[in-house]
Amino acid sequence: MNENRVGYLEHEGVMLAEVNSVISSSPSGLFIDATYGYGSHFRSIENNFSELDLLAFDRDVDVLNESNSQIIQLNFSQISEYLIQNNIDSISGILYDFGVSSHQLDNHSRGFSYSNDGPLDMRMNQNDEINAFEVVNKFDENEIADILFQNSGEKKSRRIAKDIVSSRPIESTQELVNVIKNSIGKQNPKYISQTIKRCFQSFRIHVNDEFNEIQQSLNNIKNFVKANGVIICITYHSLEDKIVKKIFTELTTSCYCDVSIPVCTCENEQLYTYGEKKKIYPSDVEISKNSRASSATLRYVIKL
Repeated sequence: MNENRVGYLEHEGVMLAEVNSVISSSPSGLFIDATYGYGSHFRSIENNFSELDLLAFDRDVDVLNESNSQIIQLNFSQISEYLIQNNIDSISGILYDFGVSSHQLDNHSRGFSYSNDGPLDMRMNQNDEINAFEVVNKFDENEIADILFQNSGEKKSRRIAKDIVSSRPIESTQELVNVIKNSIGKQNPKYISQTIKRCFQSFRIHVNDEFNEIQQSLNNIKNFVKANGVIICITYHSLEDKIVKKIFTELTTSCYCDVSIPVCTCENEQLYTYGEKKKIYPSDVEISKNSRASSATLRYVIKL
């Protein structure tokens, strides 16, 4: 099998039914899939909502090369710029499915997976200059420790960073796995696996500037959504979810004044409201069929 195609075998997107339910009350018009991936959300929306015109984005070159759909290669923080440049002043909604996708994990040559050997890459956009090899082999010990702690809360970040620096050069994902294993010593296998996962997640987040991407895109897209349109975000770990939650709280807040002040003076304008639920989790049935869904959280807000 051509490994470059392995991630494009049929996968079902996370919480398809829940996403469709949220979209069902959106107005007609242009709807954006900000993270096309293998396209299951896109196809599901396309099949169920004929009143929506779909536009898809993805930063991954492989997605463009392997998909039959027309996809625009941009980081999702750049979507608002695309809309401005193409004189698009309103959209019916936007869907973000954050984190690493199945097709990226399944392709060992991309270096996202710690379960199989591959190059230290981890770039979601293969045109980006910095990759995981640069971070692991050229950043100093304090920088690596900060990446591990800030992006995953890894408690042994200092020790692991020290051992990474002393083990250079580190050429592959399995070499990095072995360094992490040796650094934390004999531990419960589950703890070892979780530590390796946290470290890989930390490097991936840094390489792809994921937290800044989320913040920039949500803050830039908020004024393009028309009345009753939606912003939908699916996150896969607590730090992603924390960023989305904070921005959604700001978008749905009408006043920032101290409660002791009788009259509002902040002049803040509430732009969005929450739907029936502030967050939605996948069903037990879905989790049993798709293990990736187990960590997913869906949040959405509706434009006033």
